[in-house]
Amino acid sequence: MAFVKHVGRHSGTGQRLSVVFMQLPDEQENALVVYSDTLPDRYHDSFMEAIESNEGQAANNLYEVLARKVFWHGGPMLETLHKEGHLKKIPTSSIIMTPNSNTNIELDKLIVEIEKQKSDNPVEEVQEENTKSQVDVNVEESKQDENRQIAQNLLVQAELLESDAKAKREEAYKYDPSLKPKVRVTTKSEKAPAKKRGRPKKAEA
Repeated sequence: MAFVKHVGRHSGTGQRLSVVFMQLPDEQENALVVYSDTLPDRYHDSFMEAIESNEGQAANNLYEVLARKVFWHGGPMLETLHKEGHLKKIPTSSIIMTPNSNTNIELDKLIVEIEKQKSDNPVEEVQEENTKSQVDVNVEESKQDENRQIAQNLLVQAELLESDAKAKREEAYKYDPSLKPKVRVTTKSEKAPAKKRGRPKKAEA
């Protein structure tokens, strides 16, 4: 059976989904997913092609690829999915990864396994000085890429929180309109009177 990374289902509803962010930086108990079956037809096929592409399967996190690939209108996939509300935040404990029909693994357990593999396979020390130099370069580039990914992660999270906050404020105002800030309109009488122009002084003889 074909093995496809990043795909799974919701443990409660059974809905199929694709995991874009396995963990949010400041909310590691939550992930960002796309319910692929609910995507509009104009996005669905391109989105699934991105997942199944060589790049998609090589990436540890799907967002790395979606940030580079574009939809038919030229907009980056990750940005488009976020702006149109297709990125959903759900607990990692609610996600079952299903890379093929015979494999089911909870995302929480998968994350633990990935971390364990990282700790079990530390980078071996390189003896030759010139090789060490190249390793240093690679490490520095890796750190820059990681920082860029973290920054991108945080920006997406910030935008999501801003959108949530705005929606919650509007909902609160529906329950109690008196809480909505009132825009104060300045009347004509409150406006500062215009300065009168005086006659120019006569030049002295």
